Amino acid sequence: MSNNSKPPLRPHYPAYYHPLLSGFIRVFELDPGSPADPIVGRLVSQTIGGPSYEAVSYVWGDPRQRCDLTISGATLSVTANLHGALTVFRHRQRRRRLWADALCINQDNVPERTAQVELMGSIFKGATRVLAWLGWEEGAEGRQHTLDAIRFIRSFMRDPETGLREARILLLHHDVSVTGPSSRLAVLASEDERRQFEDQAQRWEAVKLFFDTKYFHRAWIVQEVGLAREAIMYAAPKPPDHDSDYDLVLDSVEWQLVGQFVKFMDYRGASLVTHLGLMSWVAHHVLMVWETLEDGSPKCDFLTSMHWVRILGVTDARDRVYSLLGHPCAVLDGQLVIRPDYTVTRGVVYTQLAANFILKTKDLYAVSMVDHDMDPCGQESRVWDPGDESRMPSWVPDWHSINRTTPMDWPHPAADAGEAEIDIEGGLEGANGKMMPHLLVKGWIVDEIAAVSRRMETTDFPVTNLTREMAKENPFWLDRVWAVVFPPSGTHENRHPLTMLEMLSLAFPLGTREKDEPVSIVGPQQSLNDHQRSFAAYVLDYHNLWRQTLRDTGGEIRKAAGCVPDRSLYDSLPEESQAVLRKRAEGATSEGFLECMTWPSMCRVVYRTASGDVGIGSRITCPGDLVCRIPGSKVLMTLRRIPGEGEEGTRRDTISCVFVAPTVVPARMKIRDEELDQKSVRFRIV
Repeated sequence: MSNNSKPPLRPHYPAYYHPLLSGFIRVFELDPGSPADPIVGRLVSQTIGGPSYEAVSYVWGDPRQRCDLTISGATLSVTANLHGALTVFRHRQRRRRLWADALCINQDNVPERTAQVELMGSIFKGATRVLAWLGWEEGAEGRQHTLDAIRFIRSFMRDPETGLREARILLLHHDVSVTGPSSRLAVLASEDERRQFEDQAQRWEAVKLFFDTKYFHRAWIVQEVGLAREAIMYAAPKPPDHDSDYDLVLDSVEWQLVGQFVKFMDYRGASLVTHLGLMSWVAHHVLMVWETLEDGSPKCDFLTSMHWVRILGVTDARDRVYSLLGHPCAVLDGQLVIRPDYTVTRGVVYTQLAANFILKTKDLYAVSMVDHDMDPCGQESRVWDPGDESRMPSWVPDWHSINRTTPMDWPHPAADAGEAEIDIEGGLEGANGKMMPHLLVKGWIVDEIAAVSRRMETTDFPVTNLTREMAKENPFWLDRVWAVVFPPSGTHENRHPLTMLEMLSLAFPLGTREKDEPVSIVGPQQSLNDHQRSFAAYVLDYHNLWRQTLRDTGGEIRKAAGCVPDRSLYDSLPEESQAVLRKRAEGATSEGFLECMTWPSMCRVVYRTASGDVGIGSRITCPGDLVCRIPGSKVLMTLRRIPGEGEEGTRRDTISCVFVAPTVVPARMKIRDEELDQKSVRFRIV
């Protein structure tokens, strides 16, 4: 499917697009020809299980750049990118049966388009092969980059561990640009090391350009290659403008191999991915949507799938939901979780989807997907407006905003869903001027947030050198986070610094807390012991960088806008705590900690609560926000009282608030009801 269901400048569809019977599709029978010949063919209707066909996966491209083709003697205008795909996929000697959305669906017929969107998953699953068109390669240099990337991925995956070790040289010399072979090189240790650096830089630059291709950044790709029996990705040199007889050469790579590469890099090379700015992790989101358990059942539920797809592009925001209706978990109580409707706003679609899950399951997992870009308290009006696509309640995830965080999928429920008191008050139809629905829940206020760090960026995490450190958004970020959770002055409720340090380290990967359980379910899985050792090594690495910085600058750099803290985290600890860290770090490296915390911590903040606990939460978290435990939610929630909101019109024991985000406080995740000495309260979340 394209990256939009209703593109602008859509052509008029000829009269021969006769209505389709229920469950039927059209297939385009493409006549054979040479690359320069006009595209000619005909449409036939059939069931998905009828004669075999191949499905075309491509990007719509610029709707203003169009080419004509002939269908049953009539002319149809399609985007230049689809025309290119048909050109390269056409056989020389025999007819080829293809399914492509812009050809096989009458986009002028809204009921047909809606019905075909529901079938999309089955269409790609039923195809004998999915042909993914990456686009034309621009010139000799463009083709060389594609070839280099494909060859490197194939070579790398024959021995990925060795390949990753060889790539570490790019991390060791952070002050060297890797924008191409002509970049400035720093003085390296030897001529051999210089050649190794140049070789690695060139190879990874080609890989970077490969994953920058627009194709990998479309939401519809999730179904198209995820459900395919076989998916092959193709690119080709752009043909000459006036050559009617040229040889068409295709460059190809199997999606399965690409998937193995991006999965390995995300789990074993996260620091390299972030350092080089590789967009390979975007393609990994496609794989995560279709992961299965040992028994073959889906590992990723529908709502988590929606979260992973948020980074991918669509022109129509409603297609973020509709492009996943082929997922096995898109059925709830025997019905689709939602049916396509292009007559209402995305805010209404997303609200209906979230409400459907909440009411039918009595589970608040949908709410834990919320990741606000801006403070939701700024909304003065809380009524529906069909002219505002983004208007929706604060408890509804805006799946059209870019996902900057990983889901907080806690392995052990923090609340008993069976005791949940959950209701939704108000209509879900999105009628103009009507009040948006409120989420009514019952729970406890566990704590209040007292201090918050700056937002953490993935580029902050690697321990580098002074040049690279000073270029970061948050130089010496770990020392600064520590100053928030354990300030030099102030009360810490008699908390030992090692206790605070362990709470902090466990917050970063959003992990479990048992000795033999993995620390993180996102990325590499470390035992608690391995996690403590690798974190200790990380603290020492940062301390050594801080100490080297002071030696090299004579301490004068402290005057440069306060970039270097007055003390490192390690220096702030008592001698006995320092000794413990040194002992833990013996024989350990910081890589394990860095890999398991990079994705969970990105774009989040660390905070200290009023009682002295350490937590990690949303980038919009503020002092005064309430950390709450709500039955029906696997994680704690952060709520914010509505300023000036009184009790008028509500029960006296009800707090009106907006939903900020899910949150993790390692020391309070397994809190029991009997440990909560205050009575429960009701929350009206607008």
